[in-house]
Amino acid sequence: MESTRKITKAMEMVAASKLKRFQYLKAQAAPYEESLEGILKRLLRTDMPLTHPLLEQRKEKEAALLVITSDTGLCGSFNYSLVEETKKFLNGRAKTPLMIGFGKNGVNRLLSSGQQWHSTFTDTKTNQIEPTIAKIGLLMKNLFCEKKVDAVYVVFSHFISKNSFCPTVEKILPFPISDQRVSEEGASPYIIEPDAGTLFAKLIPLFFESKIRMIFLESFIAEQTARRNAMSQATENAEELIETLVLLRNKMRQAAITKELIEIVSGSRALKNK
Repeated sequence: MESTRKITKAMEMVAASKLKRFQYLKAQAAPYEESLEGILKRLLRTDMPLTHPLLEQRKEKEAALLVITSDTGLCGSFNYSLVEETKKFLNGRAKTPLMIGFGKNGVNRLLSSGQQWHSTFTDTKTNQIEPTIAKIGLLMKNLFCEKKVDAVYVVFSHFISKNSFCPTVEKILPFPISDQRVSEEGASPYIIEPDAGTLFAKLIPLFFESKIRMIFLESFIAEQTARRNAMSQATENAEELIETLVLLRNKMRQAAITKELIEIVSGSRALKNK
């Protein structure tokens, strides 16, 4: 049991270290996303019609679903909740979407329940995370722009606070931009070169890639939070069990010593009475 406690404690520390790393990456990425969003809002204040293939609204005949889970376990109900949310989403649709899976846990669990996968990304190493995210983003973008699907959804774990996160389904394509078009009275005019349309065409893919990356980072943060909490609880349980077993051992040892003393005293008295 001591070795188990050491293992769970070590895994808790590893999860905490990875959690800090992903939180740092998200903190670094946030200003970039905010700047892109600020430029986008400035463009949307213009009267110029702005269009892009990623914004095209079509009747939803075919859809794609990206499911983000973890490759490894020992993270409590993290993967179970995501799989159940995916099943709930699938049950509410008349036609099964084209499935894209990230993470061995979700891929295997849904595969065992009869789901078929268009593309899967499993056993992703740390140095492969960024290229894999870019590859998944390009895959979804191509599926939508080539009109193989009319909408793209993603199931991921939305991180809320320090110990709070929940499985979430979000529609990411067509890229939601209509709610950004707001007008601000008294806003200063902007000089845009070469022109708003060209800048908009380059900005939308960048904003989409940034959005996908933030979704993955948020999911990674939730995963490591769940794993740290699970290992922390396992360590506490191991410590409590160790204390219980030590107390039981001491009681048994004390009982054995008391029994031996009684036998010695009883033997001594028997000899004196002869």
